[in-house]
This record gives sequence, structure tokens and C-alpha cells, in this order.
Amino acid sequence: MDELKGLRILIVEDDLLTQMINQATLAKAPLQMTIVSNGNEAIEELNKKCYDLVLMDVSMPVQDGLDTTRWIRDLEDPYFKEIPIFALTNYPSEEHRNEIIESGMNEHLIKPITLDELYEKASKYSFRAEG
Repeated sequence: MDELKGLRILIVEDDLLTQMINQATLAKAPLQMTIVSNGNEAIEELNKKCYDLVLMDVSMPVQDGLDTTRWIRDLEDPYFKEIPIFALTNYPSEEHRNEIIESGMNEHLIKPITLDELYEKASKYSFRAEG
């Protein structure tokens, strides 16, 4: 998984167990990760620090992933319009996938995520060249 080397990933997930599973899975790759618990925290974190990729839970309290993504995409800085945002969801239906894409998310990952699936989806995007 050297292809993920050095990527800065923001994980937005409200469920503590899922946070731990994602952290354990992604710890196998040489990347940097930050975990926040809701959409408001995600927006705060994105305003403080640059990330290469956001993994966004769709169903969260406070502000769900769909609304959070719409808010991010509406910001003026091109960074917010271009950063890849991948949905994390338990719902594999085509209708749900379409709703995710319409919100401005780029990809759709079914929980629990795997490094192979993350790499497959992330390989479609250009990330900075540093490791």
C-alpha cells in the first residue's frame, strides 16, 4: 500500500467502534489520519489543516455527511471543491449511492473499509507527490 504513503486522511465517523476499526485498518498503510466525530468537527478540522482525502460517514448526529459535504463544496476556496470525499456507509443500494454522489461526494465505500478497496477508489485521484 505504498501508493497511500504519506496521504493525510480525515476520517469523519460518529461511532466509536467503527472509528477503532477504521483506525486499525488504516494503520497498516503508511498514511497520516485524523478522526473526528461529526460534520461540524470535520469542517473545523478542514479549516485548520490541509488533507488529501476525507472519509465521511453518511449517517451522523449533529450534521450528517451529505449536508457536511454540500457545505464543504459550497466554500469558495478551490481546495474545498476539489478534495476527494468518500462516503462511508452501511447501505449498498444504487439509490443511496446516487444520493451520495449528488451531495458532492466522489466515491462510495461500504463499511467496514478495506485497504484494497480504499486503494482501488483512491487510485483514480491525483495526490501530492510527497511521501
